[in-house]
Amino acid sequence: MDRYLKKSIAVFSGWRQDRTVIFSRETVVTTLRTILVSWGRHLLLVLCIWPVLVVASEEVRIIKPQSQEDASHHYFSQLLQMALNKNASDYSHAEVRHTPFVLEQGRAEQALKAGQHIDVYWMGTSLKRENELIAIRIPLLKGLLGFRGLIIRESEREFYKARVNWLRLNHRSVCQGMHWPDSDILERGGFQVIRSARFNSMFAMLENYRCDMFPRGIHEGPAETVAYRRQSDALGWFDQYLIYYPFPMYFFTGKENPLLAQRIQEGLELMIDDDSFTRYMENHPVTQHLFPLSQWADRVEVKLLNPELPVDTDITDPRYWIVPQ
Repeated sequence: MDRYLKKSIAVFSGWRQDRTVIFSRETVVTTLRTILVSWGRHLLLVLCIWPVLVVASEEVRIIKPQSQEDASHHYFSQLLQMALNKNASDYSHAEVRHTPFVLEQGRAEQALKAGQHIDVYWMGTSLKRENELIAIRIPLLKGLLGFRGLIIRESEREFYKARVNWLRLNHRSVCQGMHWPDSDILERGGFQVIRSARFNSMFAMLENYRCDMFPRGIHEGPAETVAYRRQSDALGWFDQYLIYYPFPMYFFTGKENPLLAQRIQEGLELMIDDDSFTRYMENHPVTQHLFPLSQWADRVEVKLLNPELPVDTDITDPRYWIVPQ
């Protein structure tokens, strides 16, 4: 530091000779020391917070798969990574990371609200969730989540194949998640809903006659059934006829994370613009069987209202919804 002070004093001395401005040596030394100390403090502060800023910009935390039957986890986690990659040049590179432990939907929702463990979570929307969290209102399945087939006991397949039995389908009980909006929708539609906090337990509940069927999205049911059949062939997938209610799946962030929500929104919009969103759906193992969409047009036998859907949700917007016609 003395070397820099001597040079600075020499500069001031030259200035004195040329401009006739007089500073004492003590004044110059004191002033320069004050400046250097101030700069040093600011530099130290930047160096202290820089690692925190880097970590925050590089890691986006999500839940790990709930079980081996959770076939759709890869679809949503990879879609999130693609959205983050899409506008990385405007922000920074971000990497999706799993929590080291399983969080069921209710606990995951609470963790997101508290800003703990996870930064993003995907789930079906509801009035409560959109009030308490930031909903990125781009349907991640473009409206197809509301088309529900059934996981059933294979011994009862003939019952479901008889179309007349669908007229009184709500006389039968259904297994659903404890905190799923589907549970409320189905209950209000007249179904008896048997709720469970654990996703993988619902397969055993169905097999053991604790409920009569397990409605699942047409994108997820086939793969989940295949996964479960590795341990038991008692259950099967049925999508000859369907239940339908308007029900979008969104990415959500906590209220304290609006910049991340904005980034994901922009990334998904860019994917829609260049058609990579639709191509992803058409080629991912979880969703590729949904195409062509015309195959689902005449299969809906039971239509339900969704009172939990915010009234300003436009389910007819072709940019975001590809409802079979």
